Amino acid sequence: MAHPNTWDGTAISAWNDEMPSTSLIRCLPVSMVCVAALSSALVRAADLPADAVTFEQHVRPILKAYCLDCHGGGEKPEGGLDLRLKRLIVKGGESGTAIRVDEPAASHLLKRIKSGEMPPSEKKVPPAQIAVLEKWVATGARTLRDEPESIGPGLGITAEERAYWAFQPVRHPEVPQVNDRSRIRSAIDALVERKLESVNLSLNAEADRFTLLKRATFDLIGLPPSTDEIDEFLKDASPDAYERLLDRLLASPHYGERWGRHWLDVAGYADSEGDGSVDTIRPFIYKYRDYVIRAFNSDKPFNEFVIEQLAGDELVPQPHKNLSTDLQEKLIATGFLRMAADPTASGQGDPDLSRNQVMADTLKIVSASFLGLSVGCAQCHDHRYDPISQTDYYQLRAVFEPSLNWKAWIIPRDRVISLYTDDDRAKAAAVEAEVARMVTVYNEKRDKFVAAAFDKELEKQPAEMQAKLREAFKTAADKRTDEQKMLVASNPNLNINPGVLYQYNAAAAEELKKDDAAIQAKRGEKPIEDFISVLAEPAGVNPPTMLFHRGDHRQPKNAVAPADLTIAAPEGQRVLIVEDDPSIPTTGRRLAWARQLTSGNHPLLGRVVTNRIWLQHFGRGIVDTPAEFGQLGTRPTHLELLDWLATEFPRRGWSSKQLHRVIMTSATYRQTSLRHDTDNARDVDGALYSRFPVRRLEAEIVRDRAIAAAGRLNDSMFGKPLEITEDFAGQVHVKDDVPRRSVYVQDRRSKPVSLLAAFDAPVMSVNCERRSSSTVAPQSLMLMNGDFLLAQAEHMAKHLRATTPHDFEPQLTTPLIANYSGHHFAWQYGYGAVESPADGSAANTRLSFATVPFFSGSAWQGGAVVPDPALGYVILHAAGGHAGNDQQHATIRRWSAPRDGVVSITGKLNHPSENGDGVRSRIISSRLGLTGTWEAKKGEVDTTVNGLAVKAGDTIDFVTDCRENNNSDSFLWRVQITMAAQENAAADRWDSETEFHGPLGVSVVQCAARAWHLIYGRSASPDELLHACQFLNDQASTLRANGQKGDIDQMALATLCQQLMCSNEFLYVD
Repeated sequence: MAHPNTWDGTAISAWNDEMPSTSLIRCLPVSMVCVAALSSALVRAADLPADAVTFEQHVRPILKAYCLDCHGGGEKPEGGLDLRLKRLIVKGGESGTAIRVDEPAASHLLKRIKSGEMPPSEKKVPPAQIAVLEKWVATGARTLRDEPESIGPGLGITAEERAYWAFQPVRHPEVPQVNDRSRIRSAIDALVERKLESVNLSLNAEADRFTLLKRATFDLIGLPPSTDEIDEFLKDASPDAYERLLDRLLASPHYGERWGRHWLDVAGYADSEGDGSVDTIRPFIYKYRDYVIRAFNSDKPFNEFVIEQLAGDELVPQPHKNLSTDLQEKLIATGFLRMAADPTASGQGDPDLSRNQVMADTLKIVSASFLGLSVGCAQCHDHRYDPISQTDYYQLRAVFEPSLNWKAWIIPRDRVISLYTDDDRAKAAAVEAEVARMVTVYNEKRDKFVAAAFDKELEKQPAEMQAKLREAFKTAADKRTDEQKMLVASNPNLNINPGVLYQYNAAAAEELKKDDAAIQAKRGEKPIEDFISVLAEPAGVNPPTMLFHRGDHRQPKNAVAPADLTIAAPEGQRVLIVEDDPSIPTTGRRLAWARQLTSGNHPLLGRVVTNRIWLQHFGRGIVDTPAEFGQLGTRPTHLELLDWLATEFPRRGWSSKQLHRVIMTSATYRQTSLRHDTDNARDVDGALYSRFPVRRLEAEIVRDRAIAAAGRLNDSMFGKPLEITEDFAGQVHVKDDVPRRSVYVQDRRSKPVSLLAAFDAPVMSVNCERRSSSTVAPQSLMLMNGDFLLAQAEHMAKHLRATTPHDFEPQLTTPLIANYSGHHFAWQYGYGAVESPADGSAANTRLSFATVPFFSGSAWQGGAVVPDPALGYVILHAAGGHAGNDQQHATIRRWSAPRDGVVSITGKLNHPSENGDGVRSRIISSRLGLTGTWEAKKGEVDTTVNGLAVKAGDTIDFVTDCRENNNSDSFLWRVQITMAAQENAAADRWDSETEFHGPLGVSVVQCAARAWHLIYGRSASPDELLHACQFLNDQASTLRANGQKGDIDQMALATLCQQLMCSNEFLYVD
């Protein structure tokens, strides 16, 4: 749909949202010359058939991509054949005319291309484009306009190339009217809705509040909302609750960590130089990472952010000393230009080639970040698709040449600036002077002590030998006579030095030790000298930039002056840059270019930056190739929307936070991700924004979310990167599993962290223009088998056991606790008496039961002191216990059946004492009554019972009391209960010794329920929690069956946590 625009008083309908490279490219105003040319072309185009093939529109782009490098782009066309104009093609070269309109099949050009002879490179013209050439010749080789009588050197820039959407001045579009305004909140929505209405679609309904909370929180800070934040937001009924949520998130320091990481991708951030296998560490570059985070948190205007990174050093007076914090930040910002891999750090490869490669990679990073163009394709020849000449490339290189002068190269370790101030140096000098004085005193004292010890030892020698020995040890080793050498070797006790002084004079050695400590303490008063990594242009250096033939630095041609790209300004208004600004010590080239970029008049910067911001919010850009706005990239799906954003950005003071707020308060952002049947045909990939995309979390957020869920996140900011380590299997991890955010993990090119790499974190060969979002098997393997998630699951299980409230979600958990409370919960500890029935039947035997009140740390007993005044010697520990003082205070170990089944009991009752009359033990079922009685005295008896039927909730009590004599009634009785396998349940086993416990915390049911909150931010459904409890039971049974030792319930809970963190709900956000 066309949009009316005016430029220099000329009205042109030229807005086109979708423009395939081989279709008619409509133009926005560029200059009066181009307007006139295009007006003529449009008049002629109106007389042509709709499917007409013309030279300007269809043929020249093909020839430029495959042929013009040799036939028109160079100084002299090969074979005399110039293909830049139709008339020159007809004229032909050494082989005669290149095309024959009267006999197309005889056209020499077509025959050479179809045969594969031309172009001579491996890249051949595709059949579809050959068909275009054939049709053009067959239909008369039409042109859109009269061709010029003469043409200058090079390819030049055609009117069609200037008309390309990305090179048009950015204009603020009018907000369109739409049919359905019910969901329109902003201009963004109107511009999106208009496109949707054209295919009979509309924006989706707004997502629920919980979804919006998660979406916004992950989007802005890259962390999950806490349970308190979720409760607070969902309870907030005020109409501006969502807007205040955004304000809170934008004010969070975690915002800078999240959005700083996006920029670090674009910049190609790495903590190492990438110099081959050495991969030298950059010890100070982390300060650039911190600068970026601070810049986003402070909402530094983006134009300043750009200028500081491109030319911060040119904003700081020279010499760079006594720097304020603000000036340090400007210098640190130039770390952006230090991101390219630099083989010269360790002298890898050919020095000149390496230096020029650093320059080339730096230009790639710069152009991808700010221009959105593959400028590097013009390094060896004119760009085959976009109007960027080789001269343009080297003129842009000239902007950076003085600071990256390959003929006066500065290796990375020397591209640093000391932060020492004059005061620091004065203090350091004073400290060193005092240390020197203290060392002199120390040395004198040490020598005195050593000499005294020597004299004392020498006195032990025969008097006639003392003089000779003294002389021998006093003489330097290389000047001793043979006799002296023999004397020294045969008297090692006289070889006294400071290292062995303690053997001769302990008090003197201790005194020297204290003196040395005082010296070290004094040295510690010296200010620590810190450094920053920078790209600082030397003053007074203005090297020429040469255009290299075919990009080969060994073949320089002519010198070029610094300039912006020709296409970045209207025809005749090329932005040239002063070669040497006399007002500052440096050339000022980078500063001038940075200011031109951010002037508000550049056609690319605003579009490129706002497109990247949009991409991070929606998972796709309006231009879905964020570093390629040229012909090789995708076309904007909503050009008017892109220009609206690009103009709003500077209007709002280049505030990233304001732009976030504008985007995130739109209905387009707030809509649900629900996909309707109509979407399948009309908006298959979501490019029209008929729904919000479901996105997988980025690698760093996967790691950070797991750490946060486990309750471990250390949110300290800034500083040196977290060290990484490689295990025996070659997997790279964060050393010691330090739970800080992933943005602070060392980013070493040769050793990417395995978890992050599996989830598409970039490995910086140059920079990351856009992250991929893959779904591959290694991700599942990393989650299921990798050490990181296993460790977080174990931490989380402990965290759940330690922090889950006893009354957590009682309505959800209470119905399940009885059946799924974990093996420890099956056991209780009490005391009481057996009540024998009057009829004497075992089935009617009953038991009184009261819990033992005190746990000593290893045993249940009546109180802190034994015997207890009330309960006497009642004691229960893991292996057995001690019966009470009488049969009214029998010890009782109670087991509760979690489900229906048949159980068998094995065990041995042991009375280990040689004294007393032994103990009596009984097993009593709440359903079947007395099932067994045994007495043990000074020995052991078997207490096996088989085939006891139980129902869920039944109890089996293991009761031990004294006999007639209540002395020496300690006993050992470990029992194991095995429940037979059933159709819907595996066999299970309980062990009274290994599952002995003190006061219990919450049940595994409550822990599982809370796991849903910590991992997913919501309550589990009754069905989900039931399945989780069944999983825990099955897992615990399997671990016991395999002989696993330790806290089985906690192991099972950790496995559940791991499974939840492997799920799509954890890895994706909608």
